[in-house]
Amino acid sequence: MQDGSRTTEITASTRGELAMGGLEVHFQALEDCASAARKVAKEVNDLGGGFPAGATDSSIFGKLADSSGLASAVDAVEKAADEELGQAGSKLEGVERALDKVRQNVRTANRASGADS
Repeated sequence: MQDGSRTTEITASTRGELAMGGLEVHFQALEDCASAARKVAKEVNDLGGGFPAGATDSSIFGKLADSSGLASAVDAVEKAADEELGQAGSKLEGVERALDKVRQNVRTANRASGADS
């Protein structure tokens, strides 16, 4: 590593950036993405909190032929929505944790290399 590039790395590091082997990491961007994933995960989990609402009473469809079949279909849709929202929330939480881990690992590597003082 040349002295000029090391000076650039330290200067970049003070701005929240790190240049490693031609790769520039923006810590604020990682933190912003993790924060956005956390926010959306909370919204998805809150949205999914009302699912499934419970067994649908077929009487809400009046004298409609096969209203019990329609009520069963509504229940199936609610169950599917609950499962999908739960999986989406879990995956978004995983994204947030992964981005935080990347940020931590890059900072740790940066400190170990002596570039972050």
